[in-house]
Amino acid sequence: MIRNTLTSRLVITSVAWVTLTLAIVAVLLTILFQRHIEEYFDAFMFDHMEESIAAARINEQGQLYLTWIPADPRFMNPHSGWYWQIYEEDELVAGSESLLNDTVDFVLPESENFTQIQKVTGPGNEKLRALVLDVKLKGSTKLYTFAIAGSVNSIRRDVEGFTSKLGVTLIILGGGLLVVVLLQIRFGLKPLRFLKDSLTNICTGRENRLPENFPTEIQPIVHELNIMLDHSEGLLERARTQVGDLAHALKNPLTVIRNEAGEIKDHRGQLIREKTDAMSAYVERYLSRARAAGSANIIGASVSVQPVMKDICYLMARMYQDKNIDIILKDLNGLFFKGDAQDLEEMLGNLMDNACKWANNKVIVSGGQKDARLIINIDDDGPGIPEDQKDAVLQRGRRLDETVPGSGLGLAIVIDLAHLYHGSLTLHKSDAGGLGARLELPFAEEVG
Repeated sequence: MIRNTLTSRLVITSVAWVTLTLAIVAVLLTILFQRHIEEYFDAFMFDHMEESIAAARINEQGQLYLTWIPADPRFMNPHSGWYWQIYEEDELVAGSESLLNDTVDFVLPESENFTQIQKVTGPGNEKLRALVLDVKLKGSTKLYTFAIAGSVNSIRRDVEGFTSKLGVTLIILGGGLLVVVLLQIRFGLKPLRFLKDSLTNICTGRENRLPENFPTEIQPIVHELNIMLDHSEGLLERARTQVGDLAHALKNPLTVIRNEAGEIKDHRGQLIREKTDAMSAYVERYLSRARAAGSANIIGASVSVQPVMKDICYLMARMYQDKNIDIILKDLNGLFFKGDAQDLEEMLGNLMDNACKWANNKVIVSGGQKDARLIINIDDDGPGIPEDQKDAVLQRGRRLDETVPGSGLGLAIVIDLAHLYHGSLTLHKSDAGGLGARLELPFAEEVG
């Protein structure tokens, strides 16, 4: 099946036009060559005709005789395909030795000085091309007809030889033209390949905009794409600013309410604090989703995993310094996340916070790449989660142990962010004995 590409379309049309053009050229050249050969053949016969007429004489008795015989040996070899005959008043009076006892039936003209090219049949039903001429000779009042014929096999052989050589020549010429066409197509489409590579560099974060040095035919498209990239970047930046403003506008009043509620010592103060904590968690969650929705498809986003994880490990070590947790990082070097750095920090931060919160004294973080996907595993040696409660712990606001601080939204936030990047979060029993979390996200190439 032919691929639907510009190259295949150009190659197919070029092959079709070259083939058609060369076929037409072959037919025209063959026709012209055949006419040339026929004209040369007729000129050759006319030369012998003039020789015969020059040799013709009328004796004293009024009879025709030839002072010499045409010297061409083909007129002497029996049935050679070349013959001549002379008629006197429509009566055959002389013929070439090549006829032996046969004759050629020429169509005799009916007027003086009449020249005619004829196609006749000779001995053995051989196809002949003939020249017939009526003349009057000096010393006689009678009309004489001279006729010369030659085999058309020589014409056919010459045309066939020319056609075979012409075919070989045109095949070589066609092959050369197709090579030139392929080179021309490759050279002509080079800017499109460069445009594709430039777009790939933008997607992988190597470049921010397309270069402005494309040919005139492509430059308007490149210009519009750059405008679109700038517009998208501007929209994203405005969305981030608005999200930040909203977070600031909501968090400050919630902080004030939480502090004021601390002065209320009865159950009403406790209820207000619990609700404000829940509101803060939900605000953080939905602000994260809003930010990720605007950055999940960032063109050119590429974040190195190892530096982000090291910063998170430093923070976890400070937060859980009383537990003296040993955090081990494995195989994170060279791994890149295709997305926003803040989203990666939030996902890994929630998972690491959950792992350090439940770990006894060890958390293992490992990574890898599989089929353009980034895999990050976070395992702890804590109590783990019963198999029948893994789905429940992933539900928003759900906590298995209400005595441990938290809103129960950490894993739900991770799931929401991962889904926005077409990724996933799965929980399993860790080889370290506790809970294992497997985070799958889009993988990005290293930015050069």
